[in-house]
Amino acid sequence: MRARLALAAVLAAGTLGACAAGGAATGDGGRAGDRTATTPTPYKITVTGDSISIGLGAAIRDLGRPGADVKVIGEEGTGLARPDRFDWPARLERLAREFPPRVLVLSLSSNDTQDLRDTAGTVVAKVGTPAWDTEYRRRLDRAFDAFGPGPATRVVWVGHVATGDPKVAATNRHVHQLATAAASGRPWVEVADLAALLGTGEQPATRCLQPDGLHLTPACLGEAAAALAPRLGP
Repeated sequence: MRARLALAAVLAAGTLGACAAGGAATGDGGRAGDRTATTPTPYKITVTGDSISIGLGAAIRDLGRPGADVKVIGEEGTGLARPDRFDWPARLERLAREFPPRVLVLSLSSNDTQDLRDTAGTVVAKVGTPAWDTEYRRRLDRAFDAFGPGPATRVVWVGHVATGDPKVAATNRHVHQLATAAASGRPWVEVADLAALLGTGEQPATRCLQPDGLHLTPACLGEAAAALAPRLGP
């Protein structure tokens, strides 16, 4: 009888020790702590840029990618031309430090048909000049370099279509060329293009433009998101 009681005490002590070390026992034979430790980390995709990127980000999120957490942090009316209003390179550097995604989708340019200013609002390069190209390229470089070199975040640049406004259309396509050049030699940056995804090429994307001649219709944003999806992983 004494032997049985001693054995029971040993077994009870072992059970209590296991619960203390591994968390509360669960009905499925596992431990609550074990389940928490093995919860998979979501595959984070962050879509950034101007109002067009906001629409594209919403369309990507609507695809319902299993295991992916899609964040959209676009800012309407912004670009790289006016850091005195919104400083995208600085914002992206902060994002890379504090909340780096697995994939960053970046799309800008439709608000940049203007002189380039610094953070104090002083004009540093006139639109249409070689100095504009040099300074804009420097800002693209800084935005891309916020996430590299290294494998932590893959940047997917998405160029804008030619719009109904000829000046904006020319800027969109020119900025895409600058971004393509900036991506060269940066293996963490991949180039995509709404004009290619939608098949509109260098001509105005008439079938996809809303009445304002600038923004894309929801149908075309969904089309672009579906075409872009295989390049986003996981």
